[in-house]
Amino acid sequence: MIDRTHTGYRCHTRFLVRTVKGDLPRGSHGTVVYELENLGRVLILVHWDTGMSVPVFPDEIEIEPEHLGHAASPIGESLSHARSG
Repeated sequence: MIDRTHTGYRCHTRFLVRTVKGDLPRGSHGTVVYELENLGRVLILVHWDTGMSVPVFPDEIEIEPEHLGHAASPIGESLSHARSG
């Protein structure tokens, strides 16, 4: 299932993330395109400021504070609250 609830949210990597299209250093910025749940896992497709679009796991990124209204937190935490609420 594709979830576009957080489309357009800005995010950044929490640590170095290795992807099939190249490495994303800690602090790399991008924009959430959509979230996808597959085989019990959540993947988030992000269009990175470097020009590539690759999926990451929720614990690899943080949503920028302006989208949360408080300190940045891993997207997985904000998604679990959004889905349960």
